[in-house]
Parts: sequence; structure tokens; C-alpha cells
Amino acid sequence: GNALFVTTTQALIAGCSVALSKRFSARAFWDEIFKSGATLFNTIGAIIPILMYAPESPHEKDHRITHVMSAGCPTDLWEPFEKRFGVTIWEAYAAIDGSGFIANFGDGPKGSIGKPFTSAIRIVDDQGRDVTPGTTGELLFQVDPERKTTVEYYKNPKANQEKTRGDWEYTGDLVYQDPQGFLYFVGRNTDSMRYRGENVSAFDVEQAILKHPSVMEAAVYAVPSEMTEDEIMATVRPVEGEKLTPVELRIFLQDKLAKFAIPRYIRMVEDFPRTETFRIKKNDLKNLGVTPDTYDAQSP
Repeated sequence: GNALFVTTTQALIAGCSVALSKRFSARAFWDEIFKSGATLFNTIGAIIPILMYAPESPHEKDHRITHVMSAGCPTDLWEPFEKRFGVTIWEAYAAIDGSGFIANFGDGPKGSIGKPFTSAIRIVDDQGRDVTPGTTGELLFQVDPERKTTVEYYKNPKANQEKTRGDWEYTGDLVYQDPQGFLYFVGRNTDSMRYRGENVSAFDVEQAILKHPSVMEAAVYAVPSEMTEDEIMATVRPVEGEKLTPVELRIFLQDKLAKFAIPRYIRMVEDFPRTETFRIKKNDLKNLGVTPDTYDAQSP
């Protein structure tokens, strides 16, 4: 929805021009930005590390871009990205049906998605109880009584009932709020894993892996286990030209994650299966499971 709602629709409302490429290319990106004369571009977080680790481009600072509207910018790359390309990042979060909008227009800490703009919110636990600041819970948007239409699941009334309960829409996203009211994205409810009685956030594990300087992208997910509830697996895309082994990565993670959260299975890949919007198809990776080329920390 980013390209449609945040870029195209907003440009139509503001009377701006829009430049859209047929396909994303890291090598051609800044040349296209230069030729278009764009002053702002919109992106998802997965593009940020790809641009950061791409070879230097003659136009990467020779452009008119002042701000980048991002959704999911990796915190560790926020400032380096701004410095390298001479831009300011605005971070935003929005529900696909437009029921709520949260943004950090530079007034919040780096890593925060900002504060709500369009509706009241709640953050609740799995029992529907409001949580205290600093505690992770599911993000809810208050339903606007003036809104005449809403986006629904096609021929799936059960899913619609789970999404809208009373005056609140359940996003399925986990966040927490700091004492100043700024929100931080933690992950999807469905990305929460259960390992030996412990809840593990796939998002937290991914962020720890991404701190390694030789890692470009990572996807973390649960795979079935005969002995326990789940085993944790990570598929990792190293920076081009870097040699990173699963053993080295696990050692790196020892002081960044609890022992139970360090992935047992690690697979190195050159790229990921992706959607048309360049998001990683995590379900495809889950379905693929543990492949012959996957490292197993418990293998003799």
C-alpha cells in the first residue's frame, strides 16, 4: 500500500508529480532520482540496507531529495543513511485501511515510529487489558464513528469480527510506548515464537542479527520440532563479498540475545523470495523449512 496510498494518492491531493520505476534497482536508484528531480521518496525498511550496502553512485548526493518517508527503517542504519545520502528520514506507520496513522517527523527518537495523528490508540495484552508504558502489547486504533466505509476481509466474516471489536480495530502489530508517548514497533503478533516456555520475538532476533556489519538482511521464524514447541531458524543474506559463517554469527549474538533466543538453524542465502513490493516472503521460507544447506547448532 505504500506506493499507492503514501506516494501516489498523497501526490494527487497535494498536486505534485510522481515518478515510478517499473522495478527497483539499487544500482540505478540514484540515477533515477537525479533524472526525476524528486524532492522526497517513500520506501519500506527492506530497501534501506540494500541502498546502504550498494556501491557508491555518482548521484547519491547529487540530487534534490530532502526527506525520506520510511516504514521500518533499521535503527542502526538510520543515522548512517542520513549522513551518507544527505537526507532526513521520517518514519511512519499506518493501517492499510486508513484507520490510523502514526509518524515521527524528526521530533522523536531515532527508531520510534512516532505519535498517533488521526485517532486514539490503546496498547493491550492478550487479555485485552491496557499495558503500562514500556510494556509490549497489541496496537489498537479507535474506530472513527464518522467513517462510512471500511476495508474488510473478502468473504471472511470471522476475520472481520476479530479485526473490529466494539469501538476498536485490532492491528495485529506489537508495539510499546515510552514515557514521552512515542511508539516503537516490535513485530507482528504472528511473528511471536514459543521456545521451551519462553516467548521470543522474531523482530527482536532479526534486529540483533542486523547489527552484524556483514549482514544485509535477515528473516527469523519458527520451524517444527519433534521435541519442543518450535525451533528458531534464521535465513541470512550477507553483504555482497563478505564471508560470514553461521558459527561466527551465533558467537556474535551471545551478548545480544538470551541463550534461548539464538537461532538453532541458520541458512545463508544470496537473496530472498519476495513479494511485488520487495518484502521478504517469510511464509515461503517457513514452508521450505530446514534444508540440506542449513547449519544446525546441535548437529554433531
